[in-house]
Amino acid sequence: MSKISERLTKLGQTERSGFGFGARAVSTKIPVILIGANVDSPAEAKDLDVDLIILAADSSGAAQTKAVEGTQIWGVSVSGGTSKELEAAVEAGADFIIIEGDSAPGSALIDDDSGKGFVIGADVSDERAKAIDAGPWDFLFLDGTGMTLPLSVGSVLDVQEQLAKYSRHIFLQMNEVPDKKNLELLRDIGISALIYNASSLVKADMVALRESIDQLEPKKQKSNAGAVLPHAGESGSQEAEIDDHDDDDEDWE
Repeated sequence: MSKISERLTKLGQTERSGFGFGARAVSTKIPVILIGANVDSPAEAKDLDVDLIILAADSSGAAQTKAVEGTQIWGVSVSGGTSKELEAAVEAGADFIIIEGDSAPGSALIDDDSGKGFVIGADVSDERAKAIDAGPWDFLFLDGTGMTLPLSVGSVLDVQEQLAKYSRHIFLQMNEVPDKKNLELLRDIGISALIYNASSLVKADMVALRESIDQLEPKKQKSNAGAVLPHAGESGSQEAEIDDHDDDDEDWE
């Protein structure tokens, strides 16, 4: 299992390490929403306080094959290139592959230990959406750079309309940094990671975002329990049944 896949399955959970006699247990809370950064080169990732790094494809769309040092989880984007370049990136330590278009090598779909993501467009036919959702993806990548904050009801519905087609974790590319209330909205509609371009990151904004995410609890699941309203015509039949029982009681007496 890839590191990104494992991390996504534990969002909002507390991970404990260390056990046995004399061992010191250490608890680490996995954030409800991850923070990621797009970088054009491995050097650009230096000193970024994020959960994951996405190394952009080279000028030909191929995967870059140089390792990103100093970060636990990093992967590559591809829109072209060859299978050999993908294999070289994985051998260098790339944990996941993000496919940006149909021209990427088909070998990226092979079910191996690498995590997999796919960039989805705004205008996707229902049939293509079904094909995407049936794919081997750990997450889908959605462009939200056109979104403005604070979120309006319309903006939330626009995102939900796209997400309704899929059953995967969603990485949302953004330009703006949401506050706690908008983070709650993004969490509730199913966003698992916020992605920013490293070149536009402001350290103070990222510190504030990290603090807000750390205070964020997992989405509360609504209980299905509650009053069940009778369907049309059901009440009358129930009353008739009760009357029948009453008549039976009178006959017994």
